[in-house]
Amino acid sequence: MDLLSKFSSIEIKPDARISETDRTFCQAHQAAYDAARASLQELEFFWEDMQRQQQEALASTGNVPSESYLTTYGKLRLSERDIQEQRRSLHPAFIDRLASYFSSAYHLTIQTEDIKDNLLPHKPYHSSPQEYRPQMEEYTAALDSLSLHYTEILEQIFLQTGGRELAESAVCELKEKCRRAAWDSAGSKARFTLKKASLQLDFACCYRLHYQNYGAWEIFQRAVDILKGIAYFEAEGFSGIPDSLAQALHSGDHSKNCFTFPGCVKVQSMKLYKNHRIDIKFHTEEHARKFVEEYLGTVPPC
Repeated sequence: MDLLSKFSSIEIKPDARISETDRTFCQAHQAAYDAARASLQELEFFWEDMQRQQQEALASTGNVPSESYLTTYGKLRLSERDIQEQRRSLHPAFIDRLASYFSSAYHLTIQTEDIKDNLLPHKPYHSSPQEYRPQMEEYTAALDSLSLHYTEILEQIFLQTGGRELAESAVCELKEKCRRAAWDSAGSKARFTLKKASLQLDFACCYRLHYQNYGAWEIFQRAVDILKGIAYFEAEGFSGIPDSLAQALHSGDHSKNCFTFPGCVKVQSMKLYKNHRIDIKFHTEEHARKFVEEYLGTVPPC
């Protein structure tokens, strides 16, 4: 085997591709998930034993009631079924929490349902009673025996990033959103104009008059996507974005149409117009041109 083949045969484990902070988070949730599965299984065993003791104690009466002293109206309500459902719900909850963490930490869009579809047993579709009952028994048995490990979830996340590192994939996703927002749906016509140090976005906002003559400005989502790209371009990362710029990064109502960005060294100000145009002014033409080239593209996307 030549040297290149040896390198290509080396498999990098998902656990080695995340930071120590990420690993600490994953291991803590792994421990909590494992402990919950074990505890609920023990609880189910004890609950069955407690119910049996109630039935034995009341057996001499000749009429064992459906309700025992273990549960009373308006107080503790528990059943073997409740415990089983809670235990089986731990698997999707574990996936949700890890996916949510990495999505938030790395500003990534993670398709959580795809991960569940790949890692969890599939609930059978309703068919004839003869077929459905054994299928459900097989499904619940698979859920009861399932034990997920966080590295399996990480593998699915890396599959969604195309094998790229998480931070790298986040930047690629951000730039792709900016390009999609900057060109029409056919990808042939730019919806922006660069004039010296000013970037003009077409059909990017509107002014709405609400009740009692109260008006508000709305920044459309496509413009917000571009503003998020500008924020990353300004801070050279997802953190450290100046508050003045961060306040403009939402599509909800704004009370003003003029924004200045003190503390920013690349982007200077933004103004919204009633003809749906937004002008974003950079400190220099070089900054404006570099942002367009790296984030929006100067030619139609492929």
